[in-house]
Amino acid sequence: MLSKKERRSQTGLRGMARLCAVQTSYKAGFCDQKIPDLINEKDQKIFISENLSSSEMDEEFFKNLLSALYENGCLVDGMVGKHLSAGWKFERLDSVIKCILRLAITELHCFREIPTSVILNEYIEISKAFFEGSEIAFVNGLLNSAAQELRATVPQN
Repeated sequence: MLSKKERRSQTGLRGMARLCAVQTSYKAGFCDQKIPDLINEKDQKIFISENLSSSEMDEEFFKNLLSALYENGCLVDGMVGKHLSAGWKFERLDSVIKCILRLAITELHCFREIPTSVILNEYIEISKAFFEGSEIAFVNGLLNSAAQELRATVPQN
């Protein structure tokens, strides 16, 4: 069993992996590249700030998360679309919001061992790194709705 300090450290490394995954997913769409090509890109460096870089992340989790997104992309995009308000189309969403929602729903769907509250919290915080206004509430609302459906039959921690 991991100590409290080890769990906190792992969470920080996974949080960084999630943020880097959002940026890598965005890069894939923006540069019209495939996610598997970017996962193993040797010279890929994602700088978060002057003090943080992608070298400070859980690399295995990063690769697993992006691989799961790539393998489940149609299902994930369908789930995002299903939980949009009437009149909204997936294509209308901001590119960064799409990446955040796609990865959060991928994690809810594929990483059942991670508590729902942790996943939602992490992606709300990531959305705060990019947005300040109603976008955060939008991400929160859509993810809560999707989580209720995806995890309805799975006991939560």
